[in-house]
Amino acid sequence: MKIGTWAKTIAPTLALVAVMGMVGTAQAHKKKTTNQTTTSSSMSKKSTTKKSAMKGHLTGYKSEAEAKAACGMGGVAWHATGSKAFHVAGSKYFGKTKHGAYVCEKAAMSDGLHKAKN
Repeated sequence: MKIGTWAKTIAPTLALVAVMGMVGTAQAHKKKTTNQTTTSSSMSKKSTTKKSAMKGHLTGYKSEAEAKAACGMGGVAWHATGSKAFHVAGSKYFGKTKHGAYVCEKAAMSDGLHKAKN
């Protein structure tokens, strides 16, 4: 095979590989930029003592003591993020799910959550 024929055969393939590489690099850069933005915004949220739950005006607290101080005489509950239920003290999952926060029981009920059965 002559060099000219070989170049004509291989050149389109090499061009395609080069374009795909550039697209992949652009997408990787876009993902990296998005992740950096997410990381910096989540770091600022971690520095505060309170954090908002997904819905409405429900405020979550990192510790049970913070929640007790904020709730006053009302009960403290554990809201597992992503769930529509809350767990009260003595419950199997109170403070033990992977994602969640301590909340005021009255606020949880007014936000549309219900008491868990267990």
